[in-house]
Amino acid sequence: MAILNFFGNFGSIRFVITPSVFNTLNEDAAGKFLRFAFPRMFLYGFILSFFAFATALVSGDVIFYSVPFISGLFFLFNTYIITPKINLYRDKFKAGELIFEKKFKQFHFISVFIFLCQLLSSISLVVLYFI
Repeated sequence: MAILNFFGNFGSIRFVITPSVFNTLNEDAAGKFLRFAFPRMFLYGFILSFFAFATALVSGDVIFYSVPFISGLFFLFNTYIITPKINLYRDKFKAGELIFEKKFKQFHFISVFIFLCQLLSSISLVVLYFI
């Protein structure tokens, strides 16, 4: 159930809320909002992953508890390592240090890639569960 919650919440945030923010707010306001929202979203993802891990641990099936465990670790990695670097490089780029644009884009890509892997692995678990 935690995996379904994760899929619904984070799918809507990535594919509905984020584009809506950029379509309705100016760039600075959108940036402030997303800097506030994404670290909290990642921590929420960690909590959901922890509950999915704890619930799946009871089943004894390695795949059902290893995926949420690894996903939870990546949420922490994204929260405390990747996101601060994204913000730092974005600030330096916006301040005129153009050499940081490439670093910003690289770390942003890493963050999105990790998130998509988490989302796809969660979908895979749901499919496996119902097969």
